[in-house]
Amino acid sequence: MNYNFFRGKANKIYLVLIIFLIITNVTSFGILIYRNNLDAAERFGSQYPLINVARNFIDQKHFITNLQPLRDDLNKLVVENGPSAISIYFEFLNTGANISINPDAKIWPASLVKVPLAMGVMKKIENGDWMEENELVLMKDDRDLAWGDLYKKPIGSRFTIGFLLKELLTNSDNTAFRILYRNLSTDELQDIIRAVGLDELFDQEGKISAKEYSRIFRSLYASSYLKRENSQKILKWLAESPYQEYLGQGIPEKITFSHKIGDNKNVDVILDSGIVYIPNRPYLITVTIDFSQGDMNRDKALELIKIISEKSYQYINDYVQS
Repeated sequence: MNYNFFRGKANKIYLVLIIFLIITNVTSFGILIYRNNLDAAERFGSQYPLINVARNFIDQKHFITNLQPLRDDLNKLVVENGPSAISIYFEFLNTGANISINPDAKIWPASLVKVPLAMGVMKKIENGDWMEENELVLMKDDRDLAWGDLYKKPIGSRFTIGFLLKELLTNSDNTAFRILYRNLSTDELQDIIRAVGLDELFDQEGKISAKEYSRIFRSLYASSYLKRENSQKILKWLAESPYQEYLGQGIPEKITFSHKIGDNKNVDVILDSGIVYIPNRPYLITVTIDFSQGDMNRDKALELIKIISEKSYQYINDYVQS
C-alpha cells in the first residue's frame, strides 16, 4: 500500500481545513466589527435622537466652538493692514462656529465665478440634459489668453463637457469658462443662485463678499444642491489645483485643500476660498483682498493671505479642548 499517497492526501485536506478556518475567523471578525459599529450607531442614535448623527462617529475633541483667540488675531491683522481692503470668513464645519471680518466689503470676484458655473453645468448633467461625454465646440469668441491653455487650440476643436469642467476648476481655464457659459441659459444660471440662497451674492456691479461666497463651498460640502457623487467630483477637481501661492501657502502639502483662487491684476484683487480637510476637523475659509487701496501692493497682499492661512490652520490643528 502506498502510504505516501495517503499522507499527501491528508496534508492537502489539513491545508484546506486550515485555510477554511482562517477565512471563517476573519469573516466572523469583520462581521463582528461591523455589527458593533452598527449597534453603536443605533444605540447612540436611539439614545440621542435629537443630536447630529455625526456625533456618533467623531470624538468630542473635534467639536471646536471657541474661536475667539483666532478671531482676535485675524482682526488685528485686518486693522493693521487696512480694514476696507480685506474681508475674511472662517467657519469650523463640525460646529458652525465662525468668524466674519469686514463682512460687507465687496470686490470683483475674478475666477471665483467659475465654481457656481460648474455647479450649474453639473445640474444639467444630473437632470439628463447633458452628459459628461457630450462635446462642445471652441468658437472664436471663446478664446481668452488670461488663464489656461485651451485658447491655443484651433477654432472648431471639440471638447467633452467633463474635460471642460476639469480644466475650468483645476486649471482655472478662461476659455473653458467661456465655452460652458455660452451654452448655459440665464434661467439655468439663476437656478443655482436661488437654490443655494445666493440672491445677495453679486451686487449691481457684479462684486461679492467673502461671507456670501462661502455658501458655495458649504453647499458642496453638504451636497445640498448636487448629488454626492457630483459634489465630490467638483471638490476633487478643486483639490488638484496647482495654484498654491495663495491660502495654500499656509497649509501643509499632505492636507487636502479644495479651493478656488481669483486673481485679477487689472483691478488689483486676489481671492481664495475653499475647504481645508484637517482629519476630523474640516474648516471653510474665504479671504478677499483689494490691494488697490492705501499702501497695499500685490506682494504685501500675498504675504498677508499666507499669514491668515497659517494662523487659521495652526489654531484648528493644535486646538485642545479645555
